[in-house]
Amino acid sequence: MNNMDWALIRSFLAVSRLGSVSAAARELAVSQPTVSREIQALESATGLNLFRRTTQGLQLTDAGQALVDAASRMEEAADLFSRQASGLSVELEGDVRISANEVVGIYLLPPAIAAFREQHPGVHVEIVISNRVSSLSKREADIAMRMFRPTQPDLVVRRLPDMELGFYAHANYVEKYGEPGSIEDFQRHTIIGYDESMEYIEAAAKLGFTFVRDNFALRTDHMLAQINLARAGAGIVGTHVELAKHWPELTRILKWVPLPALEYWIVCHRDVQYNSRIRELVQFLANWFAEDPYRQAIV
Repeated sequence: MNNMDWALIRSFLAVSRLGSVSAAARELAVSQPTVSREIQALESATGLNLFRRTTQGLQLTDAGQALVDAASRMEEAADLFSRQASGLSVELEGDVRISANEVVGIYLLPPAIAAFREQHPGVHVEIVISNRVSSLSKREADIAMRMFRPTQPDLVVRRLPDMELGFYAHANYVEKYGEPGSIEDFQRHTIIGYDESMEYIEAAAKLGFTFVRDNFALRTDHMLAQINLARAGAGIVGTHVELAKHWPELTRILKWVPLPALEYWIVCHRDVQYNSRIRELVQFLANWFAEDPYRQAIV
């Protein structure tokens, strides 16, 4: 018991959270038999039955539930150890993981990473493209490009130039349907919005406008799909002004809507800020995006 393998406890936590061995295996990037063996090994080492099988999946027994809190604290300690060990590295070699949303990660980040790798070929860059906020505390990423200011005290943040937003539609759409002259008129048009995300609705509410999900005739949570729907003439989209300039078929409309600029931040955890390769990439990206983030956009 004094030499308990952390891998066994990590598998126990993953299954306890997700309720299935297969889901835990996907999260941990290991095979399903590996997770099953590790759960069995932990039960053998502790002499406890930790899970019971139900029609809804695996559920914790009372004994398993009693161990979750201690296992979670071990996970936090392991994450802390990993971050601090990474922060002590002085080598400009190794992996750096960076997260960004679809627009930044696909259109803006690639030329910056290519230029960085020209200078530092020993640094291997892993790019996570997701509109979900990655956890820097859990090392889901070392660096994050975010569209809002993080408030967690354990993060180091650096502000980049704001990104102007605007509404766009294909020139043929504007010619056929005209440009909305009021919010009520706008709501009668084909608006391209989110499916599950409440981002547009919440942003409109901050401007004093009331929108509901049914106001969006076309819905997808993928930003690139939204943009390409507009480029195909399907409706009106909100996107980056400087990015839209790369597509001559798009016409800017609704300039009278007071859209606030999009804040832009580069973020890392304070425990890794002194890691040489992370520090070097943060500085490089800060300089790159401070000049003109759209100048070499891959569109």
